[in-house]
Amino acid sequence: MEVSGKREGFMLLCICILSLNGGAQRLICHDTIILPAMADRADSGISPVKFLLTQNISYSLSCNALLFFNWQRGDNFNNVSLLHHFRYRSELTDNRSVAVRNSFTHELGIQYFFDSISRFLPDENTLDTQVDVRMGKNFSMAVFSSLTTRLFNSYRYTAGSAGNLIRNRSASFLTPMLWTLSSGFGYAFPHLGSLSLGLSAVRLTWIRDREVYRQQNLLEFYGVPKDKSFMIEYGFSLHLLVDRDFLKRIHWDCDLLIFKNYRKPVDMVMKNLIEIRISKFIKTTIQTQLYYEKEVSKTLQVMNMVSLGFYFIL
Repeated sequence: MEVSGKREGFMLLCICILSLNGGAQRLICHDTIILPAMADRADSGISPVKFLLTQNISYSLSCNALLFFNWQRGDNFNNVSLLHHFRYRSELTDNRSVAVRNSFTHELGIQYFFDSISRFLPDENTLDTQVDVRMGKNFSMAVFSSLTTRLFNSYRYTAGSAGNLIRNRSASFLTPMLWTLSSGFGYAFPHLGSLSLGLSAVRLTWIRDREVYRQQNLLEFYGVPKDKSFMIEYGFSLHLLVDRDFLKRIHWDCDLLIFKNYRKPVDMVMKNLIEIRISKFIKTTIQTQLYYEKEVSKTLQVMNMVSLGFYFIL
């Protein structure tokens, strides 16, 4: 009787354990049934996603050569050049009213002249940040920041009395550095771009390398006097961005920044880029850059560039 009592107790314990395991399995099954209910709740407009981050990286590399033989029409300087273009863009949004957009563009060209010099042209590095607080479908309040500088030294070459080349430093890293900060209103054009009007704007011009004054014998550089290292200006700004695709092979990218000092003429920087995709990894680009700043030149500066090379997008 004692042995049979122990067996009955052992069997009762096993039955309890099995029943508990079965209850646990039923609980798991019930949890999986909740998933369709969560999907239905998301479809009703309540999204569990609080923030959304999108990123884009593009890179292109091209090279060309100019070789002259007995050339009598204009300059005949043999040279080769290499141009690479890198751009990173990101957007952080809460899917409701706030969006933070960042864009970093690095463009560097290297020109080599066989019988004389080598130089970096172009050398443009721009970091743009924009914070939008939407007030309507396409209308928003915006805070915009744009910082530009070059990375490598730039020189101006002149011929010496003995026929040799004399170079004087004309620009370098953070010389100058231009930082424009503005707040105002923005308007988004669907599938085209955006327009920002800075009703209150400030621009900082900083000269890090003091050698540009001495080597070029200047009293003022980009509006900054020789005895100072920076200049602060107040005014308003206008920033236009265009980012549009045509016919699946043509891309138009335009960046226009206008700053108006309350007491000085308008300063303008415009970068217009048209990309034509020839194949999956080959494209040609047509680029035009316009600069106007009275402290640098009283005439409009224009640079045009056409290139063919390799590219990819991540």
